[in-house]
Amino acid sequence: MKPDVVTVGSMQPADVTAASAEVVAEVLRDPATFLAAAAEAAPGWSVRYGGPEGVAQLTSALHEHLAQLTQSNAALRGAAVLHLATHRKVQLLTIAQLLGVTKGAVNHVIRRAELGASSEFGFAKLEAPDAWDS
Repeated sequence: MKPDVVTVGSMQPADVTAASAEVVAEVLRDPATFLAAAAEAAPGWSVRYGGPEGVAQLTSALHEHLAQLTQSNAALRGAAVLHLATHRKVQLLTIAQLLGVTKGAVNHVIRRAELGASSEFGFAKLEAPDAWDS
């Protein structure tokens, strides 16, 4: 079960009308190239991306895509931290040092993982201890 999130005006890849589907897929697969082209701002750089309208749509779709990836990444991190703490019996301070965060941040990650965030994002199989070592 995903947390309640208000998604007002979230732009999906299919909603991008000013750029081709191929360009949309490329931007989502490799955002760095798109962002580098914008930073370089060579004459005509935005034509490939559908001009200012396409860039606006692409940035919205990319924002949504990256937000989803960030949530999935956080869920995977939670599953790994929970496994370390519960099955490997690694001390929270050691995990905190491993991640470069505070012990309180590790506790927060573990609490979220215990609420089932990993299952929400397709990592339910990682709840089995042997999934990590097989």
